Amino acid sequence: MQTLAQLAQIIKADLIGDPQAVVRRAQSFEQAEAGDITFAADAAYRARVNACRATAIIVAEAVPGATANLLIARSPKLAFARAIHALHAVAYQPLGVSGDLVVGEGTALGEDLSIHARVSIGKNCLIGDRVTLHPGVVIGDDSHVGDDAVIYANVAIYERTEIGSRVIIHAGAVIGAEGFGFVPDEEGRQVKLLQLGRVRIEDDCEIGANCTIDRGGFADTVLRRGVKLDNLIQVGHNCELGEDTVVAAQTGFSGGAKIGRGCVIAGQVGTIEHVIIGDGATITARAGITKNVRAGALMGGMIPAQEYNAWRRRHALYSRLPELADRIKQLEAIIRDAGFDLEAGHDLSAE
Repeated sequence: MQTLAQLAQIIKADLIGDPQAVVRRAQSFEQAEAGDITFAADAAYRARVNACRATAIIVAEAVPGATANLLIARSPKLAFARAIHALHAVAYQPLGVSGDLVVGEGTALGEDLSIHARVSIGKNCLIGDRVTLHPGVVIGDDSHVGDDAVIYANVAIYERTEIGSRVIIHAGAVIGAEGFGFVPDEEGRQVKLLQLGRVRIEDDCEIGANCTIDRGGFADTVLRRGVKLDNLIQVGHNCELGEDTVVAAQTGFSGGAKIGRGCVIAGQVGTIEHVIIGDGATITARAGITKNVRAGALMGGMIPAQEYNAWRRRHALYSRLPELADRIKQLEAIIRDAGFDLEAGHDLSAE
């Protein structure tokens, strides 16, 4: 529960309305009731603020005639995210260590832990303070998990993996499996290239459910600070994802791909090996990246990806191809009727 005066300070917004009004819950615009706070994402929602029953609405600018309390923020969605934390975040309470924990020799456990049943930790590991390990987590030898990390059920972390502080790894993820590397011998049989690198996940990253992050061949696979992965993402060996890059579901990065800082990678994107995507680039859904992408670029289409606006123009023309083909046939008929031989390239009527 927060008064609007308190909440305005927390979410860095200006209040228009009753500073002593109380909100207890964050809710969607359509479902909000008295006692709730919500946000108007755009002008269409702002036009409907008087139809919303919320006690307070976060908006980008003042709305004339609004009956609800308004919180004015430069980014309503960001302010709403902060409001959700203020109203719903639960303070960490350590649950202790389950009696059936399997822990290897030389492993050091931090303080105030929450380690659930059926967790296995290998030898010579370092587990930080206030770490939460849910049932079925397996951590391989010589691994490091930083303070305040949360690892959900049935996550498999291979040996020598380094995980930073405040990292969240959701259920079913596999971190540090061998990269996909084989070479045929003289008889065409595939010989495995041993993967000698590691996976390093820096502070404040979040890994979605059932993601797979392969360890490097020689150097490490690295997720820089603040990387956020959706569910079902493959990060190949020796990839590097830059700080604060976000990646949507079902994307796959081939080995050695280098993704810059602050990139936005939409769903079902794929890359070839060793491609470089510059800082701040945006790749729209289902694009295939086959060559390097400059910093700040907006890329779209299918395979190969193209500059987004150029792709839209080409796609608009592509959708008109049947119509254009019919028009060409009509023009050819008119030209032939006028006596011009299209195949020979000259005027028959002049002969």
